[in-house]
Amino acid sequence: MKIKLASALTLGIVATFALAACGSSSKASVSPNAQPSATTSTTGAPSGATAKPVVKISMVGTVGSVLVDETGLTLYTLTKNGTPIACTGQCATFWPPLTLPAGTKSAVGDSGVTGLGTATVTGGLQVTANGDPLYRFSQDTGRGDAKGNGISSFGGVWHVVQSGGPGEVTPTTGTPATVAPAATPSSGSGGY
Repeated sequence: MKIKLASALTLGIVATFALAACGSSSKASVSPNAQPSATTSTTGAPSGATAKPVVKISMVGTVGSVLVDETGLTLYTLTKNGTPIACTGQCATFWPPLTLPAGTKSAVGDSGVTGLGTATVTGGLQVTANGDPLYRFSQDTGRGDAKGNGISSFGGVWHVVQSGGPGEVTPTTGTPATVAPAATPSSGSGGY
């Protein structure tokens, strides 16, 4: 029974990534309506007495000091030739955008997090860092995971957002990993 369940789970994961790879082969052409539009930029100052930070800084594995969401999941940006691009449609199912809770108007960062802002997207306000939209990776299941760093998919390359200290928030660079359509996931491979 356990072997059948494990086989079914593995098959499901492989099928999911095969679909993701299919979506990654399309050209990155985002219509102006699908692009996040910049709105109010904020720093770490709370907008009210009950405002909780939505972005924090944490040490993550081999990538160092990076931005994470309030639950500790690593945050990423998607860039093409150094320019941020939007992740919409099927992309957002694998790379969910970091959005503000309903009724919240500004992004609040924990101590040391600066450069936060928001962009209007379908369904609310997406958090940005220095104007770049922030996303999580669906295969990062816990604190300390950075399985999406360097993946080439959905028209660009995904990078963790590093924080070298207060005011220093930048995407990392490096050799991108390409999503393989028939790749079998293995722990720590980063080949998603």
